[in-house]
Amino acid sequence: MNVKKTVLKILQENQGKKVGGAELAEIAGASRNAVWKAINALEADGHDIERSHNGYVLNENLSANGIAKYYRYPGASIIVKESVGSTNSEMKVLAAGGVPDRSMVVSDMQTEGRGRYGRKFYSEKGTGVYFSILVRNVDFERGRYLTAMAAVAAAESVESVFSVEAKIKWVNDIYVGGRKCVGILTESVTDMESGVINYAVVGIGINMKKPAGGYPEEIRDIAGVPSETLPSDAFNRIVAETANVFFGLYDDFDKKTLAEKYRSGSFLTGRTVNVIVNGEKAYEAVVKGIGDELGLIVIANGKEITLNCGEVSVHP
Repeated sequence: MNVKKTVLKILQENQGKKVGGAELAEIAGASRNAVWKAINALEADGHDIERSHNGYVLNENLSANGIAKYYRYPGASIIVKESVGSTNSEMKVLAAGGVPDRSMVVSDMQTEGRGRYGRKFYSEKGTGVYFSILVRNVDFERGRYLTAMAAVAAAESVESVFSVEAKIKWVNDIYVGGRKCVGILTESVTDMESGVINYAVVGIGINMKKPAGGYPEEIRDIAGVPSETLPSDAFNRIVAETANVFFGLYDDFDKKTLAEKYRSGSFLTGRTVNVIVNGEKAYEAVVKGIGDELGLIVIANGKEITLNCGEVSVHP
């Protein structure tokens, strides 16, 4: 690892705390002058580093102001909390209380994070960013595709912020380098008489840093991070960028364009998968692709089947 990357890694591990130049030099195995040059290069890359006579402090904490710098919808509320039960649950309470359309609840820790089918979603402090976006008055046509829009938005923002290739695992996960880095959970409150979704809450969790002790055993072989090194202001940027792309797709909704983007980012095409029904493996299939309605097209026992809901796991 070069001096700049090493210095950044140390400052990120001690974010908000002062680290002396001598300590940086010792850990990096470099001279004080090399550390000084690395600090200059990091600032040129856009990192906010506070200097003093006895050390350096990296200031890129998750904050409402930090997100607002990049977010395109100034009328919305951005609520950042140190910890929440789940951002989706928090946003549903706020939505019922009248917060504006396109508002967000954001945290870097959930104590009751959840995924599809009520599964626990790992959300240890400081290792990821978890946010829920409010979308009001959604027509049913667009409402069917909110999760797909979020998946495309998350994949594109991960690629933009981290400079990596991100793939969509049908229906709501994002993979980088063969590991899951993003999960998505969409919930809604619907008025059946008016034919309108009163509001939807799109929850997105993005892994940002590996936990110090590693991931829990049950997800150790699945979970990962987009990159070993965080780019400049990554926590704030990834939240705003994902929401910006999501609302761009939502406002200019075109099913054909969305399907093309989703299809081109598919992680599963050509892979053998286990089709899961009622929580149990039902059969194996080979994925042919993504249909125009964003169903997963598979071949099983010589027959073509389109899955419009449910889940699959990658065959080992």
